[in-house]
Amino acid sequence: MDYSDSVDRLSRILVRAHRIIQMELLKQGVDDLVPSHGAVLEHLHQAGMARPVTELVVALKRPKSSITKATDSLEKGGYVFKKPNPGDGRSYLVGLTPAGDEALEQFRRAYTAMEKRLFSSISTERREMCMQVLAEMEGNLERFL
Repeated sequence: MDYSDSVDRLSRILVRAHRIIQMELLKQGVDDLVPSHGAVLEHLHQAGMARPVTELVVALKRPKSSITKATDSLEKGGYVFKKPNPGDGRSYLVGLTPAGDEALEQFRRAYTAMEKRLFSSISTERREMCMQVLAEMEGNLERFL
C-alpha cells in the first residue's frame, strides 16, 4: 500500500483550525486561553456542577497530565475553581466560575467562526458525511488504545 498523507492532512487541518480559533479569541480580547481549554469548559458547563478531574480525563479522552495542566491554567486565570473531593481525599473537583461561563461563550463564538470557514464551500450533506467518516475513523483507532 502506498503512503497516504491522511494523518498529515488531518494534522494540518487541526493546526489551522486552532490558529483560527486563537485569532477569533484574540478579537474578543481573550489572550490567556488556548483552543483545548474550550472542551474542558464545555464539559464542566454541561455537567452543571464541579466534577472530578478523572471524569474530565475519561469524557475528553485525554491524558491526565493534559487535563491537569489545562485545569491548572484555567484556575490560574480564574475560569475554574478547584476544591477537595469529599468522596476521595486524593483528588479534586473542578467547576466553572462566572468568568469560565463567559469564556465558554467566547469559545463558542470562536468555534462557530472557525467552522464557517472550514465548511464554507461544503454542502450540508457532504459536511454530515464528513463528520460520520471522522467519527468512524476515531472509533477505528480507539479500539487499539
